[in-house]
Amino acid sequence: MKKLILEIKQNKLLLLLTILAIVFTIIGIFFPAILTEANKELIKNNIIKFINKIDNNEINYLSALFYSSWNNILVTFILWILGISLIGIPFIIIIYIFKCFLTGFSFTSILITYGVKGSITAMIYSIPNTLNSFGSLLLSYYALSFSITIYKCIFKRENKNWSTITKQYIKLGIFFLLYTIIISVIESYIIPNILRLL
Repeated sequence: MKKLILEIKQNKLLLLLTILAIVFTIIGIFFPAILTEANKELIKNNIIKFINKIDNNEINYLSALFYSSWNNILVTFILWILGISLIGIPFIIIIYIFKCFLTGFSFTSILITYGVKGSITAMIYSIPNTLNSFGSLLLSYYALSFSITIYKCIFKRENKNWSTITKQYIKLGIFFLLYTIIISVIESYIIPNILRLL
């Protein structure tokens, strides 16, 4: 843990992404407080419907897995592709902070619905989003690093071993695609079954 903290402190880009994660997760946590009562009721109703479906074993796991996998893979692919373009840098950051925001928002949404007694449910429900945010942190870091490397090579005439760098970036893309599929399985199968036991 100390090594990770030291690495973050020494790496300015990683430090920036970590700070953004903390800030926008906190914003997501407090955001429901400024919503109108009508919007809060809408959130509550959607969550209650979802939890009731889990309790009554009415979840279509295959459909949920497909939907979750499609969304996660699409976002991962977009982040990865944006890393190979100079114009991708601001879009990577926007997607990243939005995912961090959703992590905090989903946690508070459960608390709004079930109160303090729903804190355990909220924590379990937020596991996939938290894992997603962590994956996004790493992928955004590598995507931004790759994009910055392209910028330096074009405008600052720095020489890089593009064959090695590209191979590594492709391997990272494959790794994060597999990572998102695992998260989708957790989100679609494991989390609903854990929640059903509560």
